[in-house]
Amino acid sequence: MEYRFQRFLLTLLLFGVANTHGQAEDDVQASDLNSEVFELGLFAGVLNIGDFASEWVVGVSGTFHASEDFFLQYNYLQTDADLSSFEESQGSFFSGDDRNFAHYDLLVGYNIFQGEMYPDQGVANLSALYLVGGVGDTQFGDEESFTYTVGAGYRVAFARRYILHVDYRNYIYESSLIRGEEKFTQNSQFSVGVNYLF
Repeated sequence: MEYRFQRFLLTLLLFGVANTHGQAEDDVQASDLNSEVFELGLFAGVLNIGDFASEWVVGVSGTFHASEDFFLQYNYLQTDADLSSFEESQGSFFSGDDRNFAHYDLLVGYNIFQGEMYPDQGVANLSALYLVGGVGDTQFGDEESFTYTVGAGYRVAFARRYILHVDYRNYIYESSLIRGEEKFTQNSQFSVGVNYLF
């Protein structure tokens, strides 16, 4: 009888220690996840410059996850614009460094759908579909223009700290490069990027 009682107490003690150890590990993992709120990365894609050609573009991105739903994002990108079809027939509007398209913005993002992907059995990769909007600045053709940015994107974590992004952006600003008339231009961009989470 005493042996049964001792075994029962020993079982309870071992269960309690194992349970406490598991909770400690869970707390550490949760703490690690909650402390990883910054992303830095590179992206590349295609930018359709309004009234000009589509160009390959490269850029850098930094993201701060303020909460589970909201984040702040800073982006910088640049490319060189080739002659448009109009310029090829009528002559170039500008040349040299003025043909460099440079843009930066500060965006607010909202995760509208969050979930998990299971590419491999038993392994879950976090993912999210999100919307972004904000303001920035665009330099192109000897003009510097205040720019509105709207877009959407999808991200998925393919490793513990590496995140794949697929993004669409539209940069809207006023320009008078064509025929000297001030008008809003739409500049759409599709890109793919990889960020490091820390």
